[in-house]
Amino acid sequence: MTEQTLDCPTLNITETTENLSLAETSPSTNSPRSSDGDELGSASPEKPSLGAWGESSEGEDFDYIPISPWAPIALSLGLLGLTGFIGIFGLYVAFFGIFIGIAAITRIRASTGSVKGTGMAAIGLVLSIASFALGSAKMAHAYSTEVPEGFARVTFPKDIADKQFVFINGHRKLHPDVATLVGQKVYLKGFMWATQETEGLTRFILLKDNGECCMGGKPKSHDFIFVTLKSFNDGERPQLSYRGPDLEAIELSPEAKEKLGVNNKWQLTTPAYIGMVAVAGVLKADVKAGEGSPSDDYDFAPVYSMEAELVEEAWTRF
Repeated sequence: MTEQTLDCPTLNITETTENLSLAETSPSTNSPRSSDGDELGSASPEKPSLGAWGESSEGEDFDYIPISPWAPIALSLGLLGLTGFIGIFGLYVAFFGIFIGIAAITRIRASTGSVKGTGMAAIGLVLSIASFALGSAKMAHAYSTEVPEGFARVTFPKDIADKQFVFINGHRKLHPDVATLVGQKVYLKGFMWATQETEGLTRFILLKDNGECCMGGKPKSHDFIFVTLKSFNDGERPQLSYRGPDLEAIELSPEAKEKLGVNNKWQLTTPAYIGMVAVAGVLKADVKAGEGSPSDDYDFAPVYSMEAELVEEAWTRF
């Protein structure tokens, strides 16, 4: 039996391990590739691109344009100016809003796109213009038609109160300009002096302004008018009284007639008003009111009085 010797090559474990590692990590030369040179069959995850703040991952820009603070201011004034249809304060707001609206649009356009809000400012400007124009026209019409036919317009503070009185030898006399108004049908405006009654007033004190009634002061004789609403019998109600939406006619009892000092069957009544009121009637004056009384009572005696056919909320405040 012949003995044969087999030569077995020594296996290098380290080298084999390194070769396996390289085979796993290096692309195979036999792997198919795409036309772009990418190896097919191997999915490599895409890494998101890191862009600047405000940019999407696809590179699209997201630009935020702020609204100019002038725009909401112009719009707010335009909306507030709508009150010009019911009061003179709204007309002042609308007039101011016109300039703010023009300034807002000018500033926004001059910003070259850094701010927006032109549309909002334009709406405010249009509202201000419309409120001022239409509100002024409405108020002008009310002023020209508020004085009843046959009555003279009198401005209480200017035509009566500011004239005060003329004193001759210690006796009170009316100013010549005021004396021409006494006995005439006049239409004037003022404020009711505060009273605890709110309904069914048959008489009240009319002040030249709301300062005398709201500040707790005692008005002097030339600053107030004692107003008494007209009483009448059947079929004699003043036609003008139907214009006052809040005027009512009540039938007087014998006790009420005695208390009011009238003999007529019906009496006009009015509610109390907080704002300015308009009164139409015959102006009367008693220059001797308070004579013989202490000085304080004399200065505050009711010189002026009026028998009124109409009491209503003033259509205008001037």
